Amino acid sequence: MSIKDINLIQSQLQLHQATDGQFTIEVTKQELLLNETHVKLADLLRTSRRGTNLEESEYHYRQALQEGARLESLVFLKKRPLLYNLRTVQVAAHLGLGSLYRDQNSNQKAIEQLTKAYNLTQELIIIEDSPGQQGKLGITLTTHGEIFTLDATLEETHSTLDKQQRAVAIFHEQEQTIKGPSRESTLRKLMEALISMADTQEKLELYPNPFIAMRHTPPM
Repeated sequence: MSIKDINLIQSQLQLHQATDGQFTIEVTKQELLLNETHVKLADLLRTSRRGTNLEESEYHYRQALQEGARLESLVFLKKRPLLYNLRTVQVAAHLGLGSLYRDQNSNQKAIEQLTKAYNLTQELIIIEDSPGQQGKLGITLTTHGEIFTLDATLEETHSTLDKQQRAVAIFHEQEQTIKGPSRESTLRKLMEALISMADTQEKLELYPNPFIAMRHTPPM
């Protein structure tokens, strides 16, 4: 995934605009592909070169969200497949931005993006549940929990533990059902969620109030 891919799609859209000018469903699919490419490139930039491309990564996430907001106004995009695809890209962009801001210690900005990713994922699950959407929900909950753990009140720490427990439950269920190469990735996410949850439980144990009850870990 590279700038060349984005430029190619943009040139195809410009050619269509010059020769036809009508905004058809096929053009919308190309626009959605462009947004998806922006997000994939942003993910690649965010996770490579030890964070030296964060500014450029943020730009591509923002481009995807900006174009997505424009596409939302199209009447025929309300049809289920197209709307579902748009929401999926928006979730990925918000989740990527949230992770990027977390890495920059911009916790409030990270929480805002992760909350948007969470809400959109819940909307997608209502439309059509899938292992992929559950996986995104688990990652969102884990990342959200990591941020709250850094400097949280007692109430926030309990809320963090709830999120991490949900993430553990999601990945544990997937680990039992998914086979093949994807299972290794799921196991890694499960371990990350378990480690984050253990850190939160340890923090709760440090509170001086002996009447603070620890919440139970989901059954494994």
